[in-house]
Amino acid sequence: MYIGISAYNHESAIAIVNKNGELLDYCKEESLSRIKGDQSFPKRALKRLIQIHNIDSSIIEKVIFYEKPLSSFLIPLKIASKSLPGSLDFLVHQLRNFKNSSINCFLDLNKFMPGLENKLIYIDHHLSHTLTALLYSKSQENICSIVVDGFGDRSTSTISFINNINNIRELWAAEYPYSLGLFYSTITDFLGFAINEGEYKVMGLSAYGNENSPHARLVKNLIKWNDITKNIDTEMEYFSYHKSVSNSYSEKLTNLLGEPRNPFVPLMPDDKYFQKYADIAKGAQDSVNMILKKIFEHAYNLTNSNKYLFSGGVALNSACLNSLAELSFVDELIVPPSPGDSGAAIGSAFYGYITSNKKPRKILKPSLFPSVFNCNEQLEQVKKIISEKFELISDCHHSALQITSKLIKNGEIIGTIISNSETGPRALGNRSLLCDGLNKQAVDTLNTVIKNRSPFRPTAPAMTIATAKKYYQIKSELKTCYLSMNATCKCIDNNISLDFPVTHIDGTARIQIVEDESILDQLLCILKPMGIEILANSSLNISGDPTCFDLIDSLMVCSLTPLKYLLTDFGLLKKK
Repeated sequence: MYIGISAYNHESAIAIVNKNGELLDYCKEESLSRIKGDQSFPKRALKRLIQIHNIDSSIIEKVIFYEKPLSSFLIPLKIASKSLPGSLDFLVHQLRNFKNSSINCFLDLNKFMPGLENKLIYIDHHLSHTLTALLYSKSQENICSIVVDGFGDRSTSTISFINNINNIRELWAAEYPYSLGLFYSTITDFLGFAINEGEYKVMGLSAYGNENSPHARLVKNLIKWNDITKNIDTEMEYFSYHKSVSNSYSEKLTNLLGEPRNPFVPLMPDDKYFQKYADIAKGAQDSVNMILKKIFEHAYNLTNSNKYLFSGGVALNSACLNSLAELSFVDELIVPPSPGDSGAAIGSAFYGYITSNKKPRKILKPSLFPSVFNCNEQLEQVKKIISEKFELISDCHHSALQITSKLIKNGEIIGTIISNSETGPRALGNRSLLCDGLNKQAVDTLNTVIKNRSPFRPTAPAMTIATAKKYYQIKSELKTCYLSMNATCKCIDNNISLDFPVTHIDGTARIQIVEDESILDQLLCILKPMGIEILANSSLNISGDPTCFDLIDSLMVCSLTPLKYLLTDFGLLKKK
């Protein structure tokens, strides 16, 4: 067995790969701790996976950590030291928290299972991202990998060429602190959203912005691509993430853009300064689009490749993928379902498998639903709650789907807790809230009442590929991205889809093409004769909480929200 770990920086996770090179299981720590973005050592996830699969230390060959801790600790110190005395607090904070950094993985493993720490090895952070993305590609030879995130070991962006899984060469890197990811996170912070959690809100807000507005132009001038050095240039005097514990931006940015948004006041479209904030978000989004295009063009000049892997936290920016796919040299663009740090645990585990086998066979593409779970294992724990608070409408799978479809037709919203949970941050049907995608009242209720989300954030539509081609400009280059809801696409010109409630204000939608035989595919087959071919799909959770992992989580959502129906492994429940 090979265990991959990501921890201490963003979302912690565990992945287990067996001796045959198959992803056996994967679990994020937040799924069990219920702390959104939990970055602590993933002891709950590790304990769960070891117990479920009856693993003892004797069959664990390697434990692979997703970065090189000493490098990721020392480089920020080196950069901060150049800003003394202003960065003194930052340096003191970093040194005091030495034991809480990723260097502590060795000791945490020893506490969890003594002796396991002796099997610990480290992998370059961007290589862990590259390997994660490579697993979801049919082609695993002669392909270019682009990784763009906040910071990893020493780099913030890299271009690598994969001759094969044993021969991956890094060809270019952007060094810290010049970071597209940290730039976008800083704007996220300025706009009053949580760093590492609120970037998707900035992406949604940007659709309301004017690219030619003064604020958008000011933001776009903060970060550029240098055509001479072939690298990222950032106006660092506007940023403080590299020298401050508490501030990601400097007073100079406030002087440039005005007062930052109050994070404790909800942002609504009719607010006085809504347009200003939308314009700032638009400037940030346009900057990401522009620089990513430049990085891809540079990658093409270095590799002459037509196939690309794209990973790292910035690859979560689904709004940029459509424009990248329009580049003339891009024939295929692969983004893994979990391109951020939590997903890097998967690539780390596979690194252990690859380096332990002289000639590993071609790695099999993992399922989008690898986190082993079944509702039935918790039935005894919650039997009393279900009997008191819920009614079991049907315990027959076929009948439950028929009834669920009729409820959706009648405008109801359904929660699903079916089989294994999804790899990435986007629910794909197994941990979803679903309703008729063309019923505006139902979509609005799902989004703002049950989820308690900001009204400027869109809800994703799920459909078959045949339906998608009727309404949206589907790009063959992004076909795998649509399966995991990783890319937005434009509506067909003058198409009725422009008026769908699941279409964003800018005429785009982050669509999901459903897999054959999946729970959504089964529902859509029943719904199609009823006149419904698109489902609105959002993750089963309350805004700000992690997506539900198990039956207990889903029952909690029902108790705290107006959600009445829950489709489970053992049948359809209705709240009394």
